[in-house]
Amino acid sequence: MLDYLSSFYPSTPRKFDWEFQKAKRRLEDNPYGWSVYHDFPTYRRAIVGKYTMLYKIDDERHEVHIHRIIRSNWDIPNLLQQEEKLGDE
Repeated sequence: MLDYLSSFYPSTPRKFDWEFQKAKRRLEDNPYGWSVYHDFPTYRRAIVGKYTMLYKIDDERHEVHIHRIIRSNWDIPNLLQQEEKLGDE
């Protein structure tokens, strides 16, 4: 992801990495600290700079699984619906 971001502005990867590390620490301390994603309630949503991180909590294994990190201004519900359709095939 950082390689992709470096194609925009030199400071973008560093800024994203800082925001991501901050969100990761918060997830480690309190994975329930962010709200359930209203369009797809199987996910929780964390905001990481200009991005939305979708994740699931596995209580049984005491794990957090990051599913996607997507630009917040993209049509996230549509992208997730397309993924579900592909998974059904």
